[in-house]
Amino acid sequence: MRYYENLFIVNPGYEDDALQAIKNEYSEFITENGGRVYSVDDWGKRRLAYSIDKQKYGTYVLIEFGAEGSIVRELEESQRLNDSVIAHLTVRLDEEPDLSKERKKYLDEEEDGESFEEDDDEDDEEEIDDSEEDEDGEDEETDDDEDEDKDEDEEEDEDEVDEEDEEEK
Repeated sequence: MRYYENLFIVNPGYEDDALQAIKNEYSEFITENGGRVYSVDDWGKRRLAYSIDKQKYGTYVLIEFGAEGSIVRELEESQRLNDSVIAHLTVRLDEEPDLSKERKKYLDEEEDGESFEEDDDEDDEEEIDDSEEDEDGEDEETDDDEDEDKDEDEEEDEDEVDEEDEEEK
């Protein structure tokens, strides 16, 4: 058995029930044909890098599974013919998908409806705001420190020049 990741993008106009039906359809297809589904991750609606079928957004779904190569061909053909799937990509993995305790915990919490992305975005915005303030404050302090250093260096240079002049006389 070989291991694969199948990422597909569903038309963003589909409701949660229709999206769940599509995920179940592909999961059942894999298991009915002798494969094993390790995880089904719904990444949510995201902006596409470029328009596909006049769509700017899509709902991303990742399925990690183990199966024979013939199942993969049939799965991709099914996705190609399905109008609700606007793009898909299957990649062969070298190793069995990692379902460590941390990842299982994350997947379970995500299924419970908790959204980590929103919290992360807010934290990132706060960090950006803080860093901008820090940068402004540091820049001003740095400029002042540099000016003071230059003044001190110039004074030292003048003192050295005066001493050299006295020695020559």
